[in-house]
Amino acid sequence: MYMSKPSHIYVHRRVFKNSNAVARMNHMLNALGNPSTETVDESDFERIINESLPFPDLPVLTGGVFIGIEKRQEDPTFLFNTFVWDEVDQTVVNSESPNPNIRQLARLFGGAGEDFAFSPPMAIYNLYSNHPGGPPLCNPGWGIHTLLGCLHKCYYCDKGYLMNIMLDLEDFSTHLEAFLARTPEQKLFRHDVLSDPICLEPEYGASRILNEVFSKTKDQHLLYYTKSDNVDHLLDLPKEHCIFYSTLSTETVCREIEKGTPGMAERIEAIRKCKDAGYLVRVGFSPIIPIRGWREEASACIEKLFSAVTPELIRLTPLIMMNAAETEIVIGESLLDPICLEAMRDAAPELDDADMFSKPFPTHIRKEIFLHYIKEIKKNSSDTLITLCAEKKIVWDMLKDHLTMRPDSIYCCCGARSVPELMPEYLRRSRTKVNSLMEND
Repeated sequence: MYMSKPSHIYVHRRVFKNSNAVARMNHMLNALGNPSTETVDESDFERIINESLPFPDLPVLTGGVFIGIEKRQEDPTFLFNTFVWDEVDQTVVNSESPNPNIRQLARLFGGAGEDFAFSPPMAIYNLYSNHPGGPPLCNPGWGIHTLLGCLHKCYYCDKGYLMNIMLDLEDFSTHLEAFLARTPEQKLFRHDVLSDPICLEPEYGASRILNEVFSKTKDQHLLYYTKSDNVDHLLDLPKEHCIFYSTLSTETVCREIEKGTPGMAERIEAIRKCKDAGYLVRVGFSPIIPIRGWREEASACIEKLFSAVTPELIRLTPLIMMNAAETEIVIGESLLDPICLEAMRDAAPELDDADMFSKPFPTHIRKEIFLHYIKEIKKNSSDTLITLCAEKKIVWDMLKDHLTMRPDSIYCCCGARSVPELMPEYLRRSRTKVNSLMEND
């Protein structure tokens, strides 16, 4: 477990009604050196928000209050909580804040059940179907959630201020098993895009419980969604139907932008450990931030990755979900590649009103980034699948001579049906052909 030092640790009063939740909380507090806690209930919500989040002192941008606005270094406030599975027992905690995290925390504070624990796929096809260029192409899947908030301090994220930790994981696993039985068509579930849960392990205990649940399923898979190197607790757990996905960034991005995260070499070593332990591993260069010298750093990072491990699949995603002005505030003009910065500024009048997947960098910059990464990946491994995340068809078409993946049949890192048993046949044939040619050589 990361040795964090939250300025406040709040415990919702309902935690004490669940003995498993209390035991888990005490185990985690012991690992943190037994800091003091404060018991709270719904009447304390506004005070907790004011003590934990900088809003309204900082502007609320497209995605919330990004860590990079104030270059925050402090650890998040902790809120120990439990699910409220019966809607009758939930209360309404009102919040009219423009900050989406505050509104979501209000819901969790009043009590949330399966409506938070299991999030449906983003309906991006419908949401952006009328935008120029059409919707982003995606193979969306369900997420499973026990946390909201993160111990990492990535500048482009808004999850580092308050960390809500659901403690009743035994009850959660019972609901999860029932949910999996109700959704047999869904083959892959992400834990957890609202946090980086393995930072809290092994004291939290979610990894062990989830691995055991998914090892008993017929063909449904768990995906660990992380950039942490805290993986030793995973190595001896059941691995059937479990996939390890790690985002990887270059040296400068890890050091200057993804604060509080492991460095590039540490993440690569964690991926290698999980691969050697028997996990199927996938890697995402996500988000790709075109800093000064990004090509050279990307080439070095890719070479070091493949010198240690060969992932089944690599996902490419540029920085998205910010407009140009926000990107300059959060990332900083001095870090960004001058050519990409100028192109971003020039495209701002058009892209600022576009959907969140199309900004801040214009299409020709995204194409240039993708081409460099694809070239370097293929130089190191002809067999690793490469996919684009939530990109428009126009970009897929620009890269059609460089990608084996087809936009109408995407096999990605976290899609609903992106599991080995359902790999599209054209990808299987392509990989077999590549392997055969390599053997003949």
